[in-house]
Amino acid sequence: MPEKKELTAIILAGGQSSRMMQDKGLVCLHGKSMIEYIIEKVKKITGNIIIITQNPAYRKFGYPCFKDSFKELGPLGGIYSGLIHSSSQKNLVLGCDTPFFSDHLLRSLTENFSDEDALVTEHNGKAEPLCAIYDRNCIPHFHTLLKQGKLKVIDALQGLKTVLINFDKEAWLTKNEFANINTPEELKKYSNTIK
Repeated sequence: MPEKKELTAIILAGGQSSRMMQDKGLVCLHGKSMIEYIIEKVKKITGNIIIITQNPAYRKFGYPCFKDSFKELGPLGGIYSGLIHSSSQKNLVLGCDTPFFSDHLLRSLTENFSDEDALVTEHNGKAEPLCAIYDRNCIPHFHTLLKQGKLKVIDALQGLKTVLINFDKEAWLTKNEFANINTPEELKKYSNTIK
């Protein structure tokens, strides 16, 4: 496995947040914005963190912020943008609206990558492409798909050397590990879950 310093964390915060009606990553939970929970976790893994966003407000967190290279093309466009701005071959990609990831999950994921193009967490039989490690080798493939308007990340993985990794049987996995908060109702529901 490459050394810790060779891994970059890419946090996607470029979504439209139409259902939340405000920028999801900046929504406050217990006195902290949701993206701060993600930053606190990934800081323990790597000091290389970049944020993909159109919103200059994210600069206050002190990490490089980059706009989407292809505007409004969803998570695949965000992953692509992160990869082209990363200085690392291997990259941990996370969404800004999933504040429940544990140290155990992220460490276990980052301890298992090898020579695959994408190491993607699988949970309850479903791939979680925004909790994954992507190699910069994915850049040409993603670029081609974006140009063609093929935007589904799951479909994009089919053209790569992809490995799924499942932690569902691990005792440390929390039941809300992969919950993402997209609406005010979900924010209210999970407001007592953050530790």
